Amino acid sequence: MSVSRYYAWLTRFQDIARRVAHDTGQQTLTVHRHLRGDDGTASGDVLHGCIVDALHATTGATTPATLEVLDAGCGLGGTIFFLQQRLGGRYTGITLSADQCARAVAEAARRATDEACQFVVRDYDGVLTDLAPDGVDLVLAIESLAHAPDPAATVMRLATLLRPGGRMLVVDDVPNETLAPGDPDFVAFRAGWMTPAIASDAALAAALARAGLEVCHDLDLTPRLTSRNPAALAALAGLSGLAERISRRTPAGVLLGALHGGLRLERLYRRRQMRYRLVVARRP
Repeated sequence: MSVSRYYAWLTRFQDIARRVAHDTGQQTLTVHRHLRGDDGTASGDVLHGCIVDALHATTGATTPATLEVLDAGCGLGGTIFFLQQRLGGRYTGITLSADQCARAVAEAARRATDEACQFVVRDYDGVLTDLAPDGVDLVLAIESLAHAPDPAATVMRLATLLRPGGRMLVVDDVPNETLAPGDPDFVAFRAGWMTPAIASDAALAAALARAGLEVCHDLDLTPRLTSRNPAALAALAGLSGLAERISRRTPAGVLLGALHGGLRLERLYRRRQMRYRLVVARRP
């Protein structure tokens, strides 16, 4: 199963969920994690607010007034629309999913922001210089770097697009160094979410350093994650695992695998084996 096909089926699942009034990200056009805000409500825009705060905190004397931004794994475009409305700038979003791209393009047209917000079907591990021949000021990688077969190589490629003083902002689930590769929860999470080589704390830090980037902001968002009680989590994980094995080679199996992977990820967080990190690193 390719990542593009994986996200195509997840997008269709969102459509089904919307028909029964369940928001899996449609309101904020996101497929990333919903975090709990200071008022106790959970939304995809809580993360967006944290991103804006991080960008304000890391703005330097050489940061241009009008940012050129590349979103490597833009999904439905929610992050781009949120940032463009609040920060201005010009944005290019890339996704492997033609379905996601088409929806983002349509939404940009509906908002009359299609001049500032453009979307294309591309691989972030491919050559992207035609999209940004003069480089960019900001690269976003929100829950997308985890899908890279070689996260360090991906960071290096994306960093080459940054202008001097440019920043890379990464948000992702990051395993602790103590988490064994063969841990059952970790194996099930990686299989369900298609994260073959997810980078640990040390691996992410090393990848940014090798790419010539200096970390200037590191925020642990783990306390803002929502979670179920242990008994409910155990029951759901067991049921979803059984259902996924039965339907593994069908479209339903993709969705059930993603659900089961998410439940196993929740268990990893309960075991304090993962952190949800927001990292900003700058090219000197």
